[in-house]
Formats: sequence, structure tokens, C-alpha cells
Amino acid sequence: MTRKKVILTLSRVFPQTHSKKGINTLFAVNLFAGRKIHTIRTDEKELWEQRVKDINDGRKLLCVREWTGRPYNSEQADIKNFVQVGLQHITMTYGADDKLPQAWVDGKQVPIETLAKNDGLRVEDFVEFFFGTKQYNNNVFEGVILHFTDFRY
Repeated sequence: MTRKKVILTLSRVFPQTHSKKGINTLFAVNLFAGRKIHTIRTDEKELWEQRVKDINDGRKLLCVREWTGRPYNSEQADIKNFVQVGLQHITMTYGADDKLPQAWVDGKQVPIETLAKNDGLRVEDFVEFFFGTKQYNNNVFEGVILHFTDFRY
């Protein structure tokens, strides 16, 4: 039986909205080196719970890819496939008086520095990735963590 693919695309370079726009994120390198052990995604349609179940039950395969050029306007290259993944829910908030965002994974508070490191980013880049530069238009992030290893918070 051939497993259907669930496609997950990582950014090869920082997006245009980031102060490091166009610079390589090194996500693929960090994934292979074991430094990027998860990725964080929005899940407004609540699709990831079923996708992860299908992957872990052997019906689907997580295919991690990256854009070869400009996102949504270039080919995607396969990086790595996973037949087992983990899922946890995450909430991050960033109040005007906070030095750094606060984060909760499955209701447990987790230091933002730990999340950033495990996502393969420096803290400053992680914060800017999710909350932008000093313009906190949206100070709450709700989503999921997709784990590539057995690690859980």
C-alpha cells in the first residue's frame, strides 16, 4: 500500500516581512542535524489532529519540503519523510509589557527560548517570525507543534 503524502513546507529563507528577509533559515540543515525537532503551525481549521492520526496509523506520510525559490512561486524540494510524528497544542501571547512572549504547550508553560531553540531559530528570529517587529498587530498565537522526534514538552 502506498501512503498518501501530507505536505509540510518549511521556509528556505526568511520571508519578506522579516528583518532577515532572503537570508537562509537553515531549517533543512538543522532538521538533519537534529537541532530542529519540531515546527509550529496555525491550525484554524483543526486539520492537523486527523493528519497526525493518519500518519501514525500508517495511512499517510509526512513529506517535509522547502521552496526552491520564492514561496508559492517556485518548485518544492523534498527534504525528509516521517512515518511517525507528534502533536501538541500551543498558545503564545505577547503583551506590550512583556520582554518576551509567554508560551503554553498543552497547558504547561514553556520558556520561549526553549521553543525557539527546538524550532531551529534564535530567540529574536523566532519572536519576529511569529509576532513581527515591534508592531504587535496580533499578540496571541494559537496553533500546534508538529514533532519530528519523540520529544514532547
